[in-house]
Amino acid sequence: MKTEPWTMAGMEAGAGETARRTIEQEDELVCRRLYGLLANRGQEAREVVGYLGPWRAKGTGFLGRPKPEALNALRRACRWALDGHDLPGAESISYTYTFRGSRPGTNLFAVSALDHQRLRWVEDGITSRREFETVLTTALHRAQWLAELYSGLTIVRPVVDVPEERDPPRHGRLGDGIVGRALCEEIAQQLTAGEALRRAAAAGEPVVPAIRAWVAATAGVLDRGLTNDAVGDGLRLLTQGLRSCGKRAVPHPVALAGAYLTLGLEYLGKVEKQMPDHIEASGQGPQRAPVTVYGNVGAINSEVTNSSFAVAETVREIGVTIGALDRAGQGDTAAALQELTRVIQQDAALAGELRARLLDHVADVAEAAAEPDRPRALSRARMAMAALTGAAGASTQLAQALAVWQETLGRFL
Repeated sequence: MKTEPWTMAGMEAGAGETARRTIEQEDELVCRRLYGLLANRGQEAREVVGYLGPWRAKGTGFLGRPKPEALNALRRACRWALDGHDLPGAESISYTYTFRGSRPGTNLFAVSALDHQRLRWVEDGITSRREFETVLTTALHRAQWLAELYSGLTIVRPVVDVPEERDPPRHGRLGDGIVGRALCEEIAQQLTAGEALRRAAAAGEPVVPAIRAWVAATAGVLDRGLTNDAVGDGLRLLTQGLRSCGKRAVPHPVALAGAYLTLGLEYLGKVEKQMPDHIEASGQGPQRAPVTVYGNVGAINSEVTNSSFAVAETVREIGVTIGALDRAGQGDTAAALQELTRVIQQDAALAGELRARLLDHVADVAEAAAEPDRPRALSRARMAMAALTGAAGASTQLAQALAVWQETLGRFL
């Protein structure tokens, strides 16, 4: 049965925008932590300057030899200066920086070969005042530079991946041996599973590994089902920021993962909406032909396009379901669906596209009535009834039919 695109029924309006705001907020929090680490490094450098600076004037003792306490202070400063200063890490979160207009990523922490040699003199044993002052000057300049550098770095944002809005490629064909209807069912299953994970993430449950697994499985479905690899790659690009969710620098990993999942679901909903085009491009879609549909749900007699063929097929499927409901003892439900279908087909106030969409909604309600144990079918039926009720303002006949059968169809609201 033809289903309404998941993006219209599965997520609340604006969910994608909310997800991006969540990612941006998490990026802001991570950057604050990184700036805090930079500030700590800068404080260390200033402390070195503070205890090393006074020895420039009083660093020698009797007979021109360095005082032991001065030499110990210099040795400690040299070890600090050589101790691999670079960007402070935040549990493997990688980032780049600029400093007063420098090119992002420029290595401003490097120690020259000459300075490196001088800083190691203290390990070889300093004997003269001249050597002491040379090393002292080198270590002091190094500490002053790092203090300035750590306080003046600007982190290049975003640190956490903030993906741009992305639509799936419009052109694609089914892979060899793939049946379009079966692929649509797989995509629907992934949407259902993803929505369950999204709800779990919103409740704070530890579902980050499960979300990663969902992305891998869903991308695999798209890779296998469609010849255009860019469809699956688009999902991976939107959710690649999930790699940050395992880092302790990220304060709210579950919320962040849920935001990426939301973007992935939004994207997959767009893929689902495009599936009729992919199916038709692969030669499995409806063909242009004269169509006549007869039955106890009304009739369509016209030379039709692919769109009206789909309408006719929907009416036929509704009729089959109505017959099954009647045989199963659900006569009232069958009669209500039959009346809705008749009204939508015959009311001249309903435009062609709206008529087709409303018939799809009736089909969704009929499917849920026939299979009441399927949560996804029931969810679609509720959305469908809401849409039918909303459209009643455009059709007096539809409004009357809904009012007459309100008690019978009210369980789908």
